[in-house]
Amino acid sequence: MSPTIVALLLVLVPSASAGQRTGDRSVVILSPARGDGRLALTREAIVFWNQTFSDLMLRPRLVEAGVIVASPITRVLETYARGISLRAEGLAPSDAGPAAPRELTTLRGDIVVFLSKQDIFSVTRPLAPPTRFFIVIQSDRASPVNAPDVARNVIAHEIGHALGLAHNADPTTLMCGPCEPVVFGSRGRVFPPLTPEDRARLLELNPAR
Repeated sequence: MSPTIVALLLVLVPSASAGQRTGDRSVVILSPARGDGRLALTREAIVFWNQTFSDLMLRPRLVEAGVIVASPITRVLETYARGISLRAEGLAPSDAGPAAPRELTTLRGDIVVFLSKQDIFSVTRPLAPPTRFFIVIQSDRASPVNAPDVARNVIAHEIGHALGLAHNADPTTLMCGPCEPVVFGSRGRVFPPLTPEDRARLLELNPAR
């Protein structure tokens, strides 16, 4: 990794003394361009999850630790994203798949959200240690992900996996899966609801205030 990239990452990630509380989860977003509309959608998803934590009287919050735009590591991450996406979609052998590249594992951040330029399957994959996660978000340039609310809800759905939530079979809820992306159209709501089981799981996994 070049000194320029290292310096950038050190600036992007604040320490706990800069306002983060114990138990907060830092989020780093990688985008191919500063004008990518998914940047704003990712921030809306972070606000949604923080409001959910607040409503449940839970202590942690998601903290945006930085945005990396048009980084030289993007090509490596795109290759890795395609490899794990094909396995998640069942289009490649269901083995462990490719190891996470060093360019990813050395990034600071508990949750790394990668806004891919590829028309692939959005997926969340644990990193080492298992409390860290890599989220791949597919391109929003093709149907149905370019439909209103779909990309926003896909991002919130994948963050839900990083927070410990599993799929359910109710197509009207945020964590439905497997669901066609068009199901994520909110029909007037910004985000589909969580199930009572989702809320119970969050209460189980996170400390109260």
